[in-house]
Amino acid sequence: MRRLLTDSEKLEVRKQQVDSEGVLRCFISGQIIGDEDEVEYDHIHPYSKDGETSLANMRMVIKKLNRRKAAESLYDVRDNLKLERLFEERKNNIRLQDIFELKDIQKQSTAATINGTEVSVEDGSKKVTFPLYHDAILDVPYFYGRIPVRWLENDDQEGLQPRVIDYKRLIAIRDHLKSHPQLAPSIGRLLGTKLKLFDGQHKLAAQVLNNQTEIDIKVYVSPDEPERAKKLFDGLMITNLEAHSKLKQVPFYTSTLLDRLSVIYKEMLDEFIAETPPEDHTEERFLRFLSTVKSMPSAQAKEMLRSTIKVAALESSELKEYVAAASKDASFPMTMDLLGNTIFRSCLYLEPSTARFTSEKDFRNAESANFAAVLKIVIEETQIENWVPHAKGKTLSNQQLKARRIWHKGSVLTRSPYLKSVLYFALHCMTSEEREHLLYRPEIAQDRLDIVRTCLRRLFSHPMWDDPDSEIDSLLVSARKQEELFNRKGLTEKYVLSGEN
Repeated sequence: MRRLLTDSEKLEVRKQQVDSEGVLRCFISGQIIGDEDEVEYDHIHPYSKDGETSLANMRMVIKKLNRRKAAESLYDVRDNLKLERLFEERKNNIRLQDIFELKDIQKQSTAATINGTEVSVEDGSKKVTFPLYHDAILDVPYFYGRIPVRWLENDDQEGLQPRVIDYKRLIAIRDHLKSHPQLAPSIGRLLGTKLKLFDGQHKLAAQVLNNQTEIDIKVYVSPDEPERAKKLFDGLMITNLEAHSKLKQVPFYTSTLLDRLSVIYKEMLDEFIAETPPEDHTEERFLRFLSTVKSMPSAQAKEMLRSTIKVAALESSELKEYVAAASKDASFPMTMDLLGNTIFRSCLYLEPSTARFTSEKDFRNAESANFAAVLKIVIEETQIENWVPHAKGKTLSNQQLKARRIWHKGSVLTRSPYLKSVLYFALHCMTSEEREHLLYRPEIAQDRLDIVRTCLRRLFSHPMWDDPDSEIDSLLVSARKQEELFNRKGLTEKYVLSGEN
């Protein structure tokens, strides 16, 4: 088979691609093709897969957008470009409903009827009936079925599916499912008349991209009684979290796990307050309640408390907008994993307090306020707003280069202990208890914060951050502490605290 078009055939392809208004657009992007644009004529179905070099299978595309693998069709290239733009526009915060919108799938309302051992679901034009089974552990009915995609919605409003969609994983699953079956069904719940998907979001999104209109799903039927419905919700929530954390194959994004744990924590906290006397309303007693009344492992109960403390602190801080929703996202200078291993660990009191809630010795709210005040100084002194993502191939200003160097992973790991030492110094922490409860104290006075700023200004104005030595970047970008580099360059804890080497 021949691979190239003749000049007359190229002219015919060009004519057939002009729209009704006389405008010539790129087949991949929809952009108007101008005289200055470099173009190519390429196969919709790849030549390497026996795609014909015919007018029906050839399209004009802007050359710079046509960088693709030989095995991909132009439809795939076009879908990839739309997805990339969607992820960029929404800063990687993509959910199932965004994929539905991209593919113009309109949500269809449904009605469900349970009749003995069967359940029927319909939308006015289509009706399907499935046998019901019983889950002895959750004590609810469930069914398996193949249902239209348009009946589904994401279970993410205080629900069971908080994760955002990962672009690379989505593309990999989409391509896999083009030529392989989906072995495991998606998982959802029937809540009244709504079919809500809480597990299998990536698989469903991938099938939608592959233009599948129906999917296989397992659905738990939520009881009408509020208490039983809440019990099902909590049971599925905890199971789903553990499946994506300690039982994980593909992990939850760390910030998602923290956020979901805090939702359950608040629900159980309300129950604890309602069922116990006021004098027992402490974090320590609440964890005991979780272990004894809720039969929750003590390690899990403590992790719930720590997660809530971290979420509350970050929500109060200007740092929030610079922390990725995903554990690995090069579009942000910080991730929740790195934050947990560095700044959280240096600042927050993550053990259960014995102080009664809202008493004069309960400093959790003050701790969040103190965290926000300290991190405001860090943000200002590091000039984090100059940090730019995806620096490869870009020409960066000196300020941008400095910001990236300051927020490299190795840098954050190395300098975080300095932050703790600065706080010890500024807050006059002498005893082990004062040091343990570092920001868990009344709101910090301005004169103390001024000392923090003075020390951090020394840290972040040190000549090392502007040093032309390229070795610095190669070391700081790694996920390891770089004490030897800091010491060699004179950026020591002593210098940060006193200005002396």
